[in-house]
Amino acid sequence: MAVLAGCLSACDLLDISSVKDPIKISSPQPKEQITKVSLTADEASMVNAGNELTFRMLPLLREGEKSFLFSPLSLQYALGMTANGASGETLDQIVDALGFGTDLDALNALCNKLLNELPAVDLGVKLKLADAILVSDQYPLLPAFKEKVENTYYAAVENMSFDDPSTVAARINDWSNRNTNGLISKMLDAGDISPDDIAFLLNALYFKAPWVPEGRKPLFEKEATSKQEFYPGGCDVLTVPTMHTSRSLNYADFGNFRVLEIPYANGKFAMYILLPEGEYVGDQPDNVPEKYTFASLMQDFPKLDWQGIRFGLKERDVNLALPKFETSSSFQLNDALKKLGLQRAFTGEAQFDRMFQDPDLEAYIDYVIQKARISVAEWGTEAAAVTVVAMAKESSMPMESPVEFICDHPFAYLIAEKTSGTILFAGAYCGN
Repeated sequence: MAVLAGCLSACDLLDISSVKDPIKISSPQPKEQITKVSLTADEASMVNAGNELTFRMLPLLREGEKSFLFSPLSLQYALGMTANGASGETLDQIVDALGFGTDLDALNALCNKLLNELPAVDLGVKLKLADAILVSDQYPLLPAFKEKVENTYYAAVENMSFDDPSTVAARINDWSNRNTNGLISKMLDAGDISPDDIAFLLNALYFKAPWVPEGRKPLFEKEATSKQEFYPGGCDVLTVPTMHTSRSLNYADFGNFRVLEIPYANGKFAMYILLPEGEYVGDQPDNVPEKYTFASLMQDFPKLDWQGIRFGLKERDVNLALPKFETSSSFQLNDALKKLGLQRAFTGEAQFDRMFQDPDLEAYIDYVIQKARISVAEWGTEAAAVTVVAMAKESSMPMESPVEFICDHPFAYLIAEKTSGTILFAGAYCGN
């Protein structure tokens, strides 16, 4: 299996390295640091509403006690672009699922502001947001939609033949690889691309930042990292590499769970750890109250008050033990988005009449996928996510019930050339 994995990795690199004239990248690169993201009161309210997507989505993506990673911001940008091609109920459901009510103009303005200002808040943090749209040359975009995504989302729009799925996948994978510093080098296989797919709306988010040092001393010394027991639940016990430090950090105890803020670079970005009360290990007496576990936290996640958590933190001296880890996740988000109310966009009743030039084209969202990866180590954190919204056309063939054709008795057969009708062979099969 290890040999096969190595071969697949090498094949992936060969595949994307063969791409000629790759999709351009046009995301803004800040030259000067700004003090803060300059949000109006309405925009701040929208950010808070958009953050609720995180708290609603995480429980839907959880698979038992398995580690996972998701980027709500990457999804916001991919669906934000998609929304500009929608109308009616389809538009309302997309924007509402993102947490922005039904105001598309406000969503566009906020996305544009964050694109320009988030990377400039802390130049000690490498933050890149990039967007692109790959379109079948048989179904060109409407000029108004193309202008909107280029000017608002700085999306690189490219038209190409979709006849060869492997070529389309290679272009998407090359773009993903370049925009995530190699963290996500493969988003799609050729088999992921259907003959009915006509466009792919892409967002990539890349983040790399060191922890805030204390003077010249790093937050975590490599020498202080050691193996430590970790209790995933029940009677299980793991041994994982764990980093240690003692310093002043922002902290709060909310009863069932505690929160710690660990800042990056110049302090404008941070990791927030929500630690539930914990698990009991082994059998416990009947009179011991039930612990508040990770499962309990996930169940309550949609009800958490992010603003209350952030503003409830106070500086405290903390002895911190944090596992050193890497996590990779891959999600097909159709079902989760449907549970959040985005339903019509995935059906033949979708209203994407503001995206493509063909007035008779009935387009819908085929799938939304996201891949994400994170590495947390002594020096800091590197993370990336790529989101793909695949648009497909409604098949012109009427849907009919399948025909039962069971060859379980003798039959005849012919072999012929199709264009002339010339029969080359004729025969029968009788089971012997």
